[in-house]
Amino acid sequence: MKTPSIADDFGVTADHDLLRKTARRFLQEKCPLTEVRRLVDDPRGFDPALYREMAELGWVGLGVDDAHGGAGMDSLALALLLEETGRCLLPAPLSSSILAATALTRAGTDAAHRLLPALADGSRIGTVALTEPGGSWNPADVATSARRDGDDWRLDGDKTHVAWAADADVIIAAARDGADLGLFAVDRAADGVTVAPEIGVDSTRRGARVTFAGAAATRIDAGDGAAAWADILLRGAALLAAEMVGAAQAILERTRDYAIERVQFGRPIGSFQAVKHPIVDVMIATEKARSLAYGAAAALDTAPESAEQLARAAKAAAEEALSYAADRGVQLHGGFGFTWDCDAHFYMKRALWSAATLGDARHHRRRLAEVLLG
Repeated sequence: MKTPSIADDFGVTADHDLLRKTARRFLQEKCPLTEVRRLVDDPRGFDPALYREMAELGWVGLGVDDAHGGAGMDSLALALLLEETGRCLLPAPLSSSILAATALTRAGTDAAHRLLPALADGSRIGTVALTEPGGSWNPADVATSARRDGDDWRLDGDKTHVAWAADADVIIAAARDGADLGLFAVDRAADGVTVAPEIGVDSTRRGARVTFAGAAATRIDAGDGAAAWADILLRGAALLAAEMVGAAQAILERTRDYAIERVQFGRPIGSFQAVKHPIVDVMIATEKARSLAYGAAAALDTAPESAEQLARAAKAAAEEALSYAADRGVQLHGGFGFTWDCDAHFYMKRALWSAATLGDARHHRRRLAEVLLG
């Protein structure tokens, strides 16, 4: 019997595998944890030159149609790329720009498409304002208002924890025109836009509170803003799950290597059951989350009827895998694991940030129950 390879699963092709291998080599060279540590202390938090290099590799426009300057690859390619960025805890607005480009692509209007080439080539940075002060992930709870001003739109309201908002050129946001929910693109430099940096738990992700006070905006949906926004949240959760899997795999490997090298009582600590059993449990949780993340990404394009169930299950499983992996990573490094010099704390903080972004496991399991059980 033939042993299945990754190319036989989830529609992964040779192009997908080449993308992943190329991304891993590039990020291992350009973004080791020593570089992450340096950028944590940098006022801006990321290296613009590195971002431009990633844009030149086509990563920002990976899922953008070639007619708009992208590579035209599928959601599975995005998931594989973000898994690699998660492995190195990439401190850069890549994932936020990818989600912004995904939102513009899915919006499908001419107004949205006009913004894509500049995002795809890296000359502009994008982000999506996902949350408001109320903290709800239900599209029905969006409170930011939109009003007509001649042929233009004006937005009023607050968005919180907007990733890389201080460096973004384009902010995608949902806002309500009465009972109608719309999707809008806002220029960060426009009058009426205020960006106030926030202090977050994950220093590799810079966030800000964005206030719209009569800010000029362009409506980018085709009259189906509620459905478009729900789709963005779902796709964002699926892609974040893949990124979380990459982080879980990285801390698993670091913890395993430490358990092999650290000797206690004349033996590597990895030979003790109290150490090796948790490491195996982390591996099992990570593999389960990886399968769900790949399945969710593939379903977004090939089986939309299953995409919601898989995306929600993937986000919940990835949260548990990364949280457990980071927790065991800190503990199994012993007293060293609680210090700044040990890299495990970066993964713990990424786990906390990721759990709170795009809905935690409880939120997705509750919604999953509603979908499956009515």
